[in-house]
Amino acid sequence: MMSNTILIDLDHGEIPEVISNQNLIDIKKNGRIIVKNSCLEGIDTLKEEDLRYILENFKCYLSDVVTSEYIPSIETMKILFELAPEFKVRFKTEKKGADKIIPISSEEFFEGEKIFLEILNGMNPNWSELQKYKYLYNKNSQMLSYDLNITEYSEYSRMHERYSRNIFTAMAKNLGVCASFAAGYDYLCYRAGLESMVLSEESHDYVTIEPVGLENLLTDSTADATRLKFGMKSKSFAIPKEQFIEDGHHLEVTEAWDYEFDFLNEDQIKELDIETGYLDEFGGEYQDEFIESLGNNLEGMNNFEKMIEFLERIKNIKSVGRPSTCDFEMILHLILKESKDKEFVDGIKVYSYVSENIPELPRQVVVEVHENNLSDKIKYFVLKNGLESYEEVDEITDSIEYKSR
Repeated sequence: MMSNTILIDLDHGEIPEVISNQNLIDIKKNGRIIVKNSCLEGIDTLKEEDLRYILENFKCYLSDVVTSEYIPSIETMKILFELAPEFKVRFKTEKKGADKIIPISSEEFFEGEKIFLEILNGMNPNWSELQKYKYLYNKNSQMLSYDLNITEYSEYSRMHERYSRNIFTAMAKNLGVCASFAAGYDYLCYRAGLESMVLSEESHDYVTIEPVGLENLLTDSTADATRLKFGMKSKSFAIPKEQFIEDGHHLEVTEAWDYEFDFLNEDQIKELDIETGYLDEFGGEYQDEFIESLGNNLEGMNNFEKMIEFLERIKNIKSVGRPSTCDFEMILHLILKESKDKEFVDGIKVYSYVSENIPELPRQVVVEVHENNLSDKIKYFVLKNGLESYEEVDEITDSIEYKSR
């Protein structure tokens, strides 16, 4: 039986004529097959002139999904954008969840790359390595938010997870999971010429870094995503190995279990946040004490009256970066957790819900308030524009999904 695949050897001989009804082609270059059954593979390993030549001469015979073992160079993606903007790139990975990574176009790549580049351009080249690591850690956490649509059932959660597992679409769309935070921070470190490595547990990813003069340091950008948008201290940057494990990480299942780890104390981390300008955005001081106090000493005869004062107070919380519904929901949970007014806290529920049945799943944060422990009266306040305003509603009627958190 004759093969329906034609071999094009770019190293030797004449290029065979490709006829219009030819379905599949293989292309060999430098002794290896770079196109197999019309699928262009490993574009990150191709010379730019070879990729350009193939796209200029054989694009109509190629699948519109190409593969890349690692993240392609900017120049490679520019060629793809110029000659085959309709093509999409599938980043290969051996990690768990690889089947959920959706191919992305060169346009989507550059949407995310634009944000990464803005972060990198804000880095002072005269900073020490440790300062650069902390700056990139802060910015990664500020510019990316956790995507609640993945952790709660919805019609579109599968789509959101696929997008969130590619760092470029995750960053562009501001929706991520731990893999997005870890891979994004790792990529920023790579672009800045800093050593880093993603560590993967069964259900969580984080990153080790290695500044000059120190052993490896443990970091978990996901855990600090909300805190660093609101001017609080990072809790998972350069902490002791024992503390990292106590916080719920299963370091023993990673390849770094036997590593030696250094750690930084609070004063050292604060110095980094001063030097890199993080605290300048918040008047020179961490906001932990201010934020954690907002649920205390509320005046009012009942929870309804106290809630109005509380909602007015939280308008004064400053944020930077791109806080999402998840971040606003989490900061409210943190405030209520620190409140000493037990009766008030026991009468409050904070959750987010989907307000419209569309793929983007816009969420809104609602605060459900019970008048007191002896009353069945309930009021609902929906937050608007982050924490800046609120609206009292009679009930939550257009929710697709509801989950108390």
